[in-house]
Amino acid sequence: MTDGAVGTRAAIMEATFEALSKHGYADLTIQTIADEFEKSKSLLYYHYETKDALLGDFLEFVLDEFEAEVGADEDEDPESRLWGVVRLLLPPDLTDDEEARRLRTALFELRMQAPYDEGYADRFAATDERLVATFEAILAEGVETGAFDVDPGTGAELLLDAVMGATLRAITTGIDGRTSLEPVEALVESFRA
Repeated sequence: MTDGAVGTRAAIMEATFEALSKHGYADLTIQTIADEFEKSKSLLYYHYETKDALLGDFLEFVLDEFEAEVGADEDEDPESRLWGVVRLLLPPDLTDDEEARRLRTALFELRMQAPYDEGYADRFAATDERLVATFEAILAEGVETGAFDVDPGTGAELLLDAVMGATLRAITTGIDGRTSLEPVEALVESFRA
């Protein structure tokens, strides 16, 4: 991809995020995205034929950004890396960080479309597989170093479920991120050797 194409994609993704967080999935249209996009609506259609194609790419974009952040701390010990990933998914200041809250709300709105749209279901299944694989690799390393005593596969699945549940609870009830992290902390504590 050329630098111009990369810049255009990033601008489209930002416009998509802004429109999705302002209007929600139900009221999201190419026009609401275009209203947030500094360039022309025709440029959106040049890159994406449908709203669903654009949202599919948006999911991939967000996941790629997340994976880049996860890989940044590979020199840390397994427990620190584990908490780094958990805090990327569920920041302790979720109720205070409006952008973090809006992003998680937008992603959960898209996730709620998965039962009705096979494309979304496939994308979220792939996302969850990547997250589980990330947790599993960290837990396996922790088992090797003696930091954790847990089956890495089972622990990874439980951890993702706990983080997803805590995130959903935080964005739908307004419970503060610190409180929503407590059950996740208890789960990680149970993994310790």
